Amino acid sequence: MRISILINNFNYARYLGAAIDSALAQIDPDVEVIVCDDASTDDSRTVMARYGHRIQTWYGQENRGQASAMNAGLAMSQGDWVLFLDADDLLDPDALATCAAWMQDGVAKIQFPLRCITS
Repeated sequence: MRISILINNFNYARYLGAAIDSALAQIDPDVEVIVCDDASTDDSRTVMARYGHRIQTWYGQENRGQASAMNAGLAMSQGDWVLFLDADDLLDPDALATCAAWMQDGVAKIQFPLRCITS
């Protein structure tokens, strides 16, 4: 079962690397990470570029809001399940493995607390 992690970002370069690292660190091997940047004006593109082919990226030409960025990422995703992650949040390495028990027909949403990294 493939899981897509969509990371929404707008001017959160200072947190973005940690969010991407937490997505890539999932113990589930069949994960794709898509970072959706909503026309950031900070160093977000530089952070995203450091990950090369390990992530997919979408860059908005103008800031159109979180829903627009997530819809763009959703259109790119190949996963059976999708996890939406803000750029200032972290996932524990076993987050998806823990959720896997509930990923079955008839379940539309699984919700759990995230580790917030803003201060």
